[in-house]
Amino acid sequence: MTATAYIPTSSTSSLRKWLLKALAALGAAATLLYGLAAIDAAVVNYRSTYDPTIAEQRLSMQRAAEAGQDLGSPGDIASHSNVLVAMMASVGTPLHAFGKQGLSESWIHYTTMPRANIVAIAMHSMLAGTAMLFGALQFWPAFRRNYPRWHRGFGLAYMVLVQTAMIAAAIYLLRTPVHLIYDQLTFYVGLWVLDVGVTVTLWLSIHALVRKRIAQHQAWMALNFGMLLTAPIQRYGWIAFAAVAPEGMRQLEANYAVSGMLIPLSFMIGYGLYTLNRLLQADQPKALLTRVHASFQPHARLGRVVAMVMQLVLAASMVTTVQHFVFDLGLTSASNSNALIPHSVLQLDQQIMASAPVTRWLFVLGTLTGLLSAMVWLWGTTFRSNGDITSRDTAWAGWALSLGTAMVGLALWQWGLQWGMPSFTAQHGGALHLFGGTMALIFATLLATALARGQENWAKEWSWFAIACLVATPSFFLLLPIMGNVGMPEHYVTAGHAYRLAAYGQWTSLVTAFVVSVYSPATHAKLAR
Repeated sequence: MTATAYIPTSSTSSLRKWLLKALAALGAAATLLYGLAAIDAAVVNYRSTYDPTIAEQRLSMQRAAEAGQDLGSPGDIASHSNVLVAMMASVGTPLHAFGKQGLSESWIHYTTMPRANIVAIAMHSMLAGTAMLFGALQFWPAFRRNYPRWHRGFGLAYMVLVQTAMIAAAIYLLRTPVHLIYDQLTFYVGLWVLDVGVTVTLWLSIHALVRKRIAQHQAWMALNFGMLLTAPIQRYGWIAFAAVAPEGMRQLEANYAVSGMLIPLSFMIGYGLYTLNRLLQADQPKALLTRVHASFQPHARLGRVVAMVMQLVLAASMVTTVQHFVFDLGLTSASNSNALIPHSVLQLDQQIMASAPVTRWLFVLGTLTGLLSAMVWLWGTTFRSNGDITSRDTAWAGWALSLGTAMVGLALWQWGLQWGMPSFTAQHGGALHLFGGTMALIFATLLATALARGQENWAKEWSWFAIACLVATPSFFLLLPIMGNVGMPEHYVTAGHAYRLAAYGQWTSLVTAFVVSVYSPATHAKLAR
């Protein structure tokens, strides 16, 4: 951990450096605040097992919220609930912050559930919150470089805390009926996905560290920390929605939008941490780079298999796009849509599709352009002997992939604005479209920038994220019937859980691109420290 990263000294680069530091400081402060709030919530929830006044205070606050009355001072709310709940009450209406069909029901349930459950959830909150305090500095290159012993010590503490926190969370989930979990089935599935995902990435990072593959260790830890950040991101999302929520919106409605973006957004935060670290690292010496590439030959062969399978995925996505957006109009053409998608959602989708044919055709043309060019691009960059992006057909395919992805991003943004705010009628509203559109526009821009600058390694890596953005929407039409065939209880289907799980799952395609980046040439080219 002694190599120094090359940082340009121009005034523009210095400005970028200070902006990066400011963003890092802001992120660290937000993480620190949530870590302390999580520890505080754990203490208060555990105290409720022997202090009956806490249960009564939370019940009284719910009754006051339903009546539109003041909930008390932020200090009073924080004393029996949580500082972030107090912040939500400060920026939003009492009904949104602590009325029924929201957080209040879970907080009241915490005071009445078995002691073993409250111990498990309190341990999870306290340990995970503490882990965030240790993890915040781990991705700062200067800290790793200048304080290697502290970095290793913090890393060991983080690993122990995170794994123990995930075990505590699993115990809580196993002991708690689904209908008593906040937001019930969708949230329950999401919690298990995060519990398993955090555990798997933690051990992948340990495996990479044992094998002295520091770049891969950093990648898996970045993804791990990103998934751990779902907790503070969700709470800050709730606070943001409380500030802009229309009159009468229930907190659970806002959560539809926040939860929909939560897991894929965590992937992207992890990827952002990982990419910023790589950009600040020095390049590998050429002699060492040859050896690094040689040691990852099995991964390269596996990558070629994945690229071959992706040709089939891209072809299937094109067929799906034509079927559901050319010959039919959106969600109504999905398999068993009348049974699996709430009627109010189908009506809104039909209205939007019928009223905006230009947007629909922009999406179709962008998707088909991007997917066709992606097939050519993957073939040229993966299966040709040199994988050179400067050959005429490969370069053309890269630019067309970028253009198609940008067109899809613009269409998704337009649909997101038309869907509007989340609600019991619109479910997550336009949140997923806006998130997906943003990701598509970002990676279309990054890919075009890398092509223009001749940055072959980054162009190859970012193309996978562009492809993930293109296949996300078509994948919904595959995921929905799967959700309908897993034996989900009818009342959950009627409430929209099958639809929401399929919709939320479509953007997890981004994790495939993240895994590709862990073993990409852009990663091998950097001296990880």
